[in-house]
Amino acid sequence: MHIINNLIMMEDIEILQDWVTARMIRGQYIFTKEDVRAIGLPISDDALINSLVRMRKRGVIMSPWQNFYVTIPTEYKLKGVVPPSFYMDRLMKFMGRDYYVALLTAAAFEGAGHQRTMVFQTMVNGSCIRSGVKNGTRLEFTLRKNLPMQFVHQVKTQSGYMNVADAELTALDIVAEEKKVGGLSRATEVLIELAERMKLGESKLPLLEYFTAAVIQRLGYLLDYIEETDLADALYGLLMKTGKTFRKVPLKQSMPVSKNMPVNERWKVIENYELEIDEI
Repeated sequence: MHIINNLIMMEDIEILQDWVTARMIRGQYIFTKEDVRAIGLPISDDALINSLVRMRKRGVIMSPWQNFYVTIPTEYKLKGVVPPSFYMDRLMKFMGRDYYVALLTAAAFEGAGHQRTMVFQTMVNGSCIRSGVKNGTRLEFTLRKNLPMQFVHQVKTQSGYMNVADAELTALDIVAEEKKVGGLSRATEVLIELAERMKLGESKLPLLEYFTAAVIQRLGYLLDYIEETDLADALYGLLMKTGKTFRKVPLKQSMPVSKNMPVNERWKVIENYELEIDEI
């Protein structure tokens, strides 16, 4: 009986693998358990689960999320890991979320080549998604109630397209979420590279509505610090048009402030932190 069961299981795996291979030939690398069920393959629920598990062990597919599967293309067979850019758009649609690739990951797509990391950072709406390591890469999700999707563009990937924050949105996010990029000094290093792609014309005025005055003030201060005077001037002009209240804010939120600390005259930023910038 044990031998017969094993033979049945192997037959189930072959049926499923043939279906997966046929899809891959047509350029369809991503599927869900529901997709398998929808075509009526003659496999029981238990057999389907066992077949998927065995295919994962064989290195045929990977599963970055429950009931969501990615066929591993030939060029990734040796590593057995497919980069998140290959499946992130489909994963977010599977989860029913608006999203955009953000922070250091977006900076890399925007040409900040020195900022590549083993973390894939995504901004999402809705309820919290737990971050974690999936198939060798850490997927890090940051929750945001309102996503400024008009400042997100689509980047072509091997399997389609993916939403990526533009340079200006990335700059603001990096300042707002500086802890998630390695601190304020690291954020400033990213800005040095991002500045080449940034344009702060009138079309960016609506973008500032998604951020507090404090975040914009800190970004302006950092742009002046890295001697991107034109960008700093343009940002200051836009900030004045928003009607946001300008108050003294610490450069580093998590560090204490004392009365004798210098305050930047233009940006009203209290210099309570000494930036340490490596040469790029």
